[in-house]
Amino acid sequence: MEAVESILVLIHVLAAIIGIGPAFVLPVISHSARTSSQLRFVYHLNDKINKFPKVGGITLLVTGFLLMILDHTGFTKMWLNVSLVLFVIIEILIIGFLDPAMKSASKFIKKSKEEGIPEGYLPMASKINVLNRIVHILTVLIIILMVIRP
Repeated sequence: MEAVESILVLIHVLAAIIGIGPAFVLPVISHSARTSSQLRFVYHLNDKINKFPKVGGITLLVTGFLLMILDHTGFTKMWLNVSLVLFVIIEILIIGFLDPAMKSASKFIKKSKEEGIPEGYLPMASKINVLNRIVHILTVLIIILMVIRP
């Protein structure tokens, strides 16, 4: 049984790295865009790379629950319960707010014919940035909880 648990932990950690990495890098890339064509490229890139956080998130959830079952932990550890609640909040923020905001901004950018940053984009970007920061902070909190297991 230890081998199965070790494999699940490995998959869990790899899913975190593969899933979380792009979510932290893409906002940095979008901040560097200075023209409409660069923004279009960033949103195109985001569409392609966004699959990794989604698959990683699902994998994290599945392997996490399997590890809880194998360890007979259930919902008895506070750090684990808090991590799960934060994870659910992150998913709600991403699915309910961040993804729609990104899609709206992407459509807006694709329609723009000007070469500079189109007027009206900055409020959209501001909302996206705030949501990204919240998701990043919650993600870091989960990582801290997973590592120190208070």
